[in-house]
Amino acid sequence: MAINHHLLVLGSQNAKKEDQKIDRSKVRPVQLVTPDERVKQVNFFNDWGKVGVSSIAWDLARFPDELFVSVNDEIRRLNAKTREFEVLDLGEIGDLHDIHFIDDLLWISNTEYDQAIGYDAEKRKVVEKRSLDTFRLSLDDIDRDEDIEKVKDRFHCNQVFRDYNGDLCVLIHSINGWLFYRVLFEMLVKKQGDGGIINLDKQEVIQLRLQSPHSVRKIDGDYWVQDSSDLSTKIFDKEWQFKDTIKTGGFGRGVDFSDDDTAYIGLSATRKRYLKLIPTSEYHSNRILVVGIDKKDKRQEIPIPNIEQLDNVYILDEPVRKLFEELV
Repeated sequence: MAINHHLLVLGSQNAKKEDQKIDRSKVRPVQLVTPDERVKQVNFFNDWGKVGVSSIAWDLARFPDELFVSVNDEIRRLNAKTREFEVLDLGEIGDLHDIHFIDDLLWISNTEYDQAIGYDAEKRKVVEKRSLDTFRLSLDDIDRDEDIEKVKDRFHCNQVFRDYNGDLCVLIHSINGWLFYRVLFEMLVKKQGDGGIINLDKQEVIQLRLQSPHSVRKIDGDYWVQDSSDLSTKIFDKEWQFKDTIKTGGFGRGVDFSDDDTAYIGLSATRKRYLKLIPTSEYHSNRILVVGIDKKDKRQEIPIPNIEQLDNVYILDEPVRKLFEELV
């Protein structure tokens, strides 16, 4: 079944060695999906990043021919015509997740350091840094299970966005600022269910009880959030009141949508170290789930080869598609 759009799909090798099945040299981190569902490798990016490419942003009206590419530990500003790039000077960074242009700034989720970074691409410098440290609770104030084996001081901020009121917000895995791990089948597994939102402008924390959430999008007056470890998409109204669930059957990461009632949801393959915890019938490969926005109906799935983890999905308009075609 044909789709109505050209898509850009980003992916990577799994970061942990115990999850890796394919060699990094065989990973194709940037690929295009055509309306007839052919997958084309954008070979220019094949060796970019230790494990691959996690996010790409562009603003062709202000920066013609330029792509801002996150490879986890740095962001490269690429001129697609000349194929030359420079590395952005962002200070201390690590485990970068989503990047987006918002109000003329490139906003970066500096996950390892619990920061939202605002970068001015015209001035070529960081102009804002919002730390989440002030939101971290004391460990003494948190109820913990007795079987916790490891504690990490991390919110795991993975996206910066503006809400429907125009406030700058971040999507996080843990609203208290701590990640807890317990041992199952001789491996560390992260405790789930503390994911939510921090409104940086209002200094408010919103508990949504999400499990490793990713990719919040504003769609038709609602928020769609990938409740990744719950293998679902959760839908909330403008006040963050729960409305609905779409069972995707996969670890959601990366979403784009169109005005023709179509959403494309990226779903990652089951990681090797979790196979012992998941019934065989629920093993899945990397794919894009095509969903109707109005009826929340699952229309089709598009398999995505050459990666171990699917990181992002974008609908491409014609000028951006042509840029990527020149790099194939």
